[in-house]
Amino acid sequence: MDQDTRGRFAARNIRVIDTAVTEIVADDGALAGVRLAVGTVVARRLLAVATQMQARTEGLDGLKLPMEDLPDDMGRRFASAMAGTTDVPGVWVAGNATDLTVQVGAVAAAGALAGAHINAVLAAADTDAALTATQAGATPA
Repeated sequence: MDQDTRGRFAARNIRVIDTAVTEIVADDGALAGVRLAVGTVVARRLLAVATQMQARTEGLDGLKLPMEDLPDDMGRRFASAMAGTTDVPGVWVAGNATDLTVQVGAVAAAGALAGAHINAVLAAADTDAALTATQAGATPA
């Protein structure tokens, strides 16, 4: 934890304990505290845990999609541009693969946007092929 964060916590009388937590202590099925690596139990009724998020990349290694680290060690995601385009031709990414914090509605919207972009690229390619065929004197398919 950096000094600025420590100072902000101290200003709010939030105690920082720099010791690993080894166990969550329960009492009658409810949170009672945490046991520290030194054996001390710190009583708690509430516990907040920071997670590190990471895009699920299983099965995509062969595509060699570029990844990027998120700020503040918050995880990794697929690098992408507008509408989910990537540096790999023909590959788009959307949703939690590019923004690890989004929820279902935003994921669906990102997927729809990527799909619309893919459709536009395919339609333009079909039009280019038809134009080339027409200019060559062939009948377009």
